[in-house]
Amino acid sequence: MTTRLLMATVLFCAIGAAGTIWPSIDRYTATTVLAQQPAPVDEFVPIDQLPPQDQLPAAPLLVTAYAFVVLMLFAYVVSLAKRLGGVQRDLERLQSELKHTGRS
Repeated sequence: MTTRLLMATVLFCAIGAAGTIWPSIDRYTATTVLAQQPAPVDEFVPIDQLPPQDQLPAAPLLVTAYAFVVLMLFAYVVSLAKRLGGVQRDLERLQSELKHTGRS
């Protein structure tokens, strides 16, 4: 019980410390992001006239994120299939034991 109370106290203090540090981190990142943004364009520029790096700058990140999600979904489905196979084997074993002992 004492260990749980100690862990809860440490977690509470860590969350409180993160709450006091967060505004300064947020202010720093907001300043950095604003400093890195290019000047806005006053007129419409067709996408085919933009340099290649400006046409769709987030495409690699977007493709990576979707690939990660699809791979995790596939791994989850494979994990479910394995577990269901184990349950099916257990059911078949129990059914054969019930038939062997004569119970129904």
